[in-house]
Amino acid sequence: MRRTARGWPRALAVVLMVAAAGAGLSAACGGASGPAGLLEGSVTLGPIQPVEQAGGPPDSRPYAATVDITTPDGEVATTVRSGDDGRFSARLDAGRYRLVPRPPEGQPLPSAAPVDVTIVAGETTRVTIPYDTGIRLPD
Repeated sequence: MRRTARGWPRALAVVLMVAAAGAGLSAACGGASGPAGLLEGSVTLGPIQPVEQAGGPPDSRPYAATVDITTPDGEVATTVRSGDDGRFSARLDAGRYRLVPRPPEGQPLPSAAPVDVTIVAGETTRVTIPYDTGIRLPD
């Protein structure tokens, strides 16, 4: 009985070492490297009319677009596409990202500026990406 009781700490240490090595291997092979958060976004297109009426309906609509999500060093972490309702979502490791909206292939308009976001573990971050139709002259 004494030998079995003394062997438990050693066996426990071996099990913990194997578990730690497995976790490290999972991260090295593309597994999650940290706690994740959720990014939820909407993409809009506007203005739709050349003249906006005061108190009138919104002068934008949902827009289906492709958005690259990049790390601070410019590497593309993932790419998302908003639906016809303009919505998209992505689960990302906690950290800073830049959302880089793509223009339609072969066309300069509509266009949208990059948006910086910070993802917090266990939280949902919401963002809106406004595409400009270019219908109005700049001020």
